[in-house]
Amino acid sequence: MALYSFGHDVRLRTSRDYQGVFNQTLFKVHQPCFLILACPAPDVQSRRIGLVVAKKKVRRAHERNRVKRISRESFRINQHQLLGLDIVVMPKVGIEQISNADLHQQLNMAWRKLKRLFAQNKLQQDKVLSMTK
Repeated sequence: MALYSFGHDVRLRTSRDYQGVFNQTLFKVHQPCFLILACPAPDVQSRRIGLVVAKKKVRRAHERNRVKRISRESFRINQHQLLGLDIVVMPKVGIEQISNADLHQQLNMAWRKLKRLFAQNKLQQDKVLSMTK
């Protein structure tokens, strides 16, 4: 079950980690209830997630906690698909009206889209490298 663990190694922990994602964003995935920013991770075999749930966007603490809990759980289950990415999830206004099932569904669609964008980018980089050789 180590594949589905959610330890400290899969979390963005410092402001430097978050700034790295914000400054080097290559991929943006918009969903009705949140925005996901991602950039390549320093280590190809790592994947990390950070959550930015502002009080301005989600007023009640129990709703902020619910959004973070569901986001972490969805990432934990799908993390094997997201190798090589540092990810920041930012909810939008109105996410507290969305049910847990809908939130899971939107996150799963976002992970698939992010995986596809990352694969396309990697393929383009490989083509450029092969052309320069």
